[in-house]
Amino acid sequence: MKDLSPEICRQIGQARRANGISQSALAAELGCKQPALSMFEAGDGTKLSDDAVKRLAARFGISLDPPKDSEGKAFSSVSVGTAASSNGFCPNCHCPSNVPYVIEGKLLLHPLRNLASPVALSRRCAVCGEVLEVRCPECGAPLNEGACCVACGIPYVTPALPTGTDIYAWTMQRRKEIKELMTLTNQTQGVEQ
Repeated sequence: MKDLSPEICRQIGQARRANGISQSALAAELGCKQPALSMFEAGDGTKLSDDAVKRLAARFGISLDPPKDSEGKAFSSVSVGTAASSNGFCPNCHCPSNVPYVIEGKLLLHPLRNLASPVALSRRCAVCGEVLEVRCPECGAPLNEGACCVACGIPYVTPALPTGTDIYAWTMQRRKEIKELMTLTNQTQGVEQ
């Protein structure tokens, strides 16, 4: 379904896991390939037929209605593969396209959307290859600048660090690594031109 929210795709994946069903078993039941189901669960609603999506939603009791804002209005739809997808962000917390910073003792990751998808119409992160998000993964709202959605307030990228990690030291080290990568990238692009 071309207008399906990535959040609904992820909800279906979470429901599958909660019910203890493997991707390959569910794909066989639907009559599709396991990689297609995997990409669907990662947020690409175009990977399964409309019929398969409706069957999944019915099986797991998930509504296919588009997410709504606080006033009950549906967010306008942006499908993967449009020009808007080039402004997607990488959901991989370890990708260098997500710059860490700390505010009031909380680690946040600011997605650098221009680094994640510098090529128009790209559907994957140019740095790590992860499928790009083109809407808020929580509420489906259009993306805004910054680390958090202005509609629901959740961070776009959830940091996943081992317990006990010094977030200040990790942030400084990670920012240094990103700066080195950006310098190397700029040097490489200068050589190619």
